[in-house]
Amino acid sequence: MQTINTFYYGLVFTSALLLYGCGSGSSNKPDTTETTEFPESAIDNVAPRLTQLSPDNNASVHSRLVTVRGRVSDDNALTSVVISYNDERIIASLEGDRFSAVIEATAGANTYSVIATDEANNEAIASETFYFGARASAGGAHSGVIKNANIYTWGRNNKGQSGLGFISSINDDAANVEGAHPIMPTLVPVPTANGESVKMVSLAFNQNASSALDTQGNVWSWGNGSDGQLGLGAAGDNVIDEAGHTTPQKIHAISDVIAISRGSAHCLLLKTDGTVFAFGRNQEGQLGDGSHNTHDSPVKVSGLTNIVQVSASASSYAIDGDGNLWAWGSNRYGQLGNGLVDDNAHPIPTQILINEPVVSVASGKGHALALTASGAVYGWGLNASHQVGPHTWGENILMPQLLPWFDDVTAIWAKGNQSFIQREDGNIYPWGQNMLGTLGIEKDGDIAQPDSPITGLDNVIDLGNGALHTLAMRSDGEFFTWGWSFEGSLGGGESTANLWSYRVPLLVSFSESP
Repeated sequence: MQTINTFYYGLVFTSALLLYGCGSGSSNKPDTTETTEFPESAIDNVAPRLTQLSPDNNASVHSRLVTVRGRVSDDNALTSVVISYNDERIIASLEGDRFSAVIEATAGANTYSVIATDEANNEAIASETFYFGARASAGGAHSGVIKNANIYTWGRNNKGQSGLGFISSINDDAANVEGAHPIMPTLVPVPTANGESVKMVSLAFNQNASSALDTQGNVWSWGNGSDGQLGLGAAGDNVIDEAGHTTPQKIHAISDVIAISRGSAHCLLLKTDGTVFAFGRNQEGQLGDGSHNTHDSPVKVSGLTNIVQVSASASSYAIDGDGNLWAWGSNRYGQLGNGLVDDNAHPIPTQILINEPVVSVASGKGHALALTASGAVYGWGLNASHQVGPHTWGENILMPQLLPWFDDVTAIWAKGNQSFIQREDGNIYPWGQNMLGTLGIEKDGDIAQPDSPITGLDNVIDLGNGALHTLAMRSDGEFFTWGWSFEGSLGGGESTANLWSYRVPLLVSFSESP
């Protein structure tokens, strides 16, 4: 495990241990000390109590650095709270009855245990799970989820972006096509390695291209290959491979990847050593390699180390282990948060200044959100649909602005011209563009501030939002969709297949499970 800088969350705690002792002395007097027998009821047989553990319930996290939190209480005095994770034992910080410790997640499912011990050596042990990666992702009009380590896709497939081995349209004559157009979840043919099926842990879709990360740290791409955005080319051959593919293809030029994120026509890859690589379109410097040359194979982003999260849109973003936020690429709408708007290429990461450590970043078409350690959210960039906030703030917000509506946010998402946050109450609150039911609420028109949660949907543990539709995963493993239905993008079958909007989340049915 890499060294963890706990300043990343701005946590500076001190824990006080209450020490009991007795003195002894010498005397010429005879020893008349009597042994006092305490009643059996005074013996401490009660273990500490652990509550409110977080993260929990298999919820998704967006950063590799994860703060385990909770409350602990005891009838007398505690001696320690320890987090057991991946054969490591990490001593938690204590402040009153609250404890916290930072751990490094691995891609996919993670389990940790909290061990609280009191002075009488009574122990309480509680275990929880969380997930690092995206189990749901949406592109322009295609969708995908990871279920039992397999990929299911549905929706638009004009570039093979559904990964099923053929190109299709919802209006195809079934007698003249290779396969049925996916208007419901369809199992993607599983690649094999060394004779075994590859297990997938994370997805990243953009307009018409798709990528997936497997458990071994390999990246797979398929769909539209324009501008080298599948990353399947040969480095240094001076020819951009723009071939499309209808099934997942392994990128052999890189390994040990732990997180992926797709922008409009490029992709960011976070490696286990904290470095970042990128491939695809680069006219605006979004690959961050110091140039504006397009690359069809991964190139290293300049100057970034100890990175724990990446997010791609027209621009690119990364958070380091100290909670610093970095950005590069397009600044057409003020996405770089530096107080300026321009059409220049910005090929070198520069820091976006926010006055507390950032723990998560999410980027839409031209705006971005940052979640801080205190649960506050900042927004900036394009604001044409209120996706940052009210128009009185200006059409473009050129520097990070503290959003005034909440201070208890646990997760953020952004895509297109929409923004979503999850609060401590577990509900998802959206705002921004809402012309086609994209926000999943009963109101019409764009929403300037997140007053209403998504209709009838609670216990959400993951969200995958596209340009005009969104997917959500519930804690029981069920998936829901809402927004603009085009080419079967909502996965509801014949009844919800095309050219309609659905503001109320629809349950997605899976006809097959491996």
